[in-house]
Amino acid sequence: MPIKSLCYVVIVAALVFFAPGCSDNPNEGTSAKEYYTRAFSFAHAGNIEEAINLYTLAIEKDPEFIDAYYNRGVMHFFLREYKRAIEDLSRVIEKRPDHVMAYASRGSVYDKIGDDQKALSDFRRAAQLGDKDVQEHLRSKGISW
Repeated sequence: MPIKSLCYVVIVAALVFFAPGCSDNPNEGTSAKEYYTRAFSFAHAGNIEEAINLYTLAIEKDPEFIDAYYNRGVMHFFLREYKRAIEDLSRVIEKRPDHVMAYASRGSVYDKIGDDQKALSDFRRAAQLGDKDVQEHLRSKGISW
C-alpha cells in the first residue's frame, strides 16, 4: 500500500472512529459537543474551513476536548496547513499518549513534508499501539516496530 494511500486510509478511518466521541461541557449557549457534531457534518460535506472554525469553537468551550483537537488537526492536513496539523496532533499525543490515530496521522503529516525520521518514529509508535494498517505498511517495507 503506497504511503499516500495509507495516509488517506488512516485519516478517514480516524474521522469515522472519533466522530461520536466527545466531551460534554454544558456551558451557556452552544455546547462543545454541539459545535463538534456540527463540525463533523461540515467536514463530511467537504466544507473544511467551516469545520475548522467549529472545532475551534468546541475547543474554546472545552479546552480539554481532545477529539476536537484531533479532528481539527486532520482538517488542517487536508488544507495542507501542515504546521497547524502537527501542533494539534502533538497536543493530542501530549494529553493522550496512547492515541493511536494521532501518531498515525502525525506520521502522515511528517511524511508529506519530507521529515522521514519523524514520520517513521510516529508510524512505529502507531504500530506498537496496534494500528493494523500502519503495521502492514511497515511490514511491507521490511521495517520493524
